Amino acid sequence: MVENGRDTLISNMRRTLAGLLLATLVLAVACHSPNAQRHYPLTGEIIAVDRAAHQLIIRNDDIPDFMKSMTMPYAVKDPAALDHSQIGQRIKATLVVTRTESWLEDIQVTAQAPADAAAPQSELQIPAEGTPVPDFVFTNQDGKHVHLAQYKGQVVLLTFIYTRCPMPDFCPRMTNNFREIEKSLKQDPAAYGHTHLLSISFDPQFDTPTVLRQYALSTTSIPAADLFPHWEFLSPQPKDLDATGHFFALSVWREKQGAQSGAITHSLSTAIIDGNGKLYRWYHGNSWTPEELLKEVKSAVGSGN
Repeated sequence: MVENGRDTLISNMRRTLAGLLLATLVLAVACHSPNAQRHYPLTGEIIAVDRAAHQLIIRNDDIPDFMKSMTMPYAVKDPAALDHSQIGQRIKATLVVTRTESWLEDIQVTAQAPADAAAPQSELQIPAEGTPVPDFVFTNQDGKHVHLAQYKGQVVLLTFIYTRCPMPDFCPRMTNNFREIEKSLKQDPAAYGHTHLLSISFDPQFDTPTVLRQYALSTTSIPAADLFPHWEFLSPQPKDLDATGHFFALSVWREKQGAQSGAITHSLSTAIIDGNGKLYRWYHGNSWTPEELLKEVKSAVGSGN
């Protein structure tokens, strides 16, 4: 009886251990699935409505277990929610985050905008294709000064990021997309030799050369000797940031007071510059794909611009 009881106990323990192991494996698979969703309660104030980009710019309160109070653009998939949104409204919503994107759901107004709420900001001045690009000066990940003019003769693909950006479908997506483009170009020696990639930070006070270098190596998983000769990570001088952003229709807002002092709100801007230093294509937002830009880059290379 003792032996039978012990055998039964061991058998039960084995079944329990197997069940726990299975549950752990299921949880691990779910956590690594690109479609796995995390949900966070969000509260905050609407400070801008960007219907063209399907976004609300929100000064959010602390989001427990995710990020501190910040002003950020949030994607909104429901057009009706955008139509009823007004600057100055206080809202509560659910922030849904996956490994590749994020958006707001279940948006509810908790307080209406005051009568004297600020008017919406004016539309961006979209850069015209064929316009000569100014010879902006940057500092790269090695601390060296570089000019856009030095890349004449090559097709340049550039985008704007900052290393502390927490939203997966903003700066991280831009970097991931560029990584895919870099890998594809590497497989086409003719196109690779006539192209150059630039990721430009709009947070130069934090994104020093050392920070940019570490960010580049950790996010691309490409060795420095292979990466930096073809894809550089840059930051402008703070005094030049406004002029650079204005040309490429990049909007950047910085909180200057209160608990969010230093927080950054930004749009997304990506551009292709042809071999003559002129704007070939410009893209707003994050809806473009690596395949789309790669096709345009190769077209610019093939045209001899």
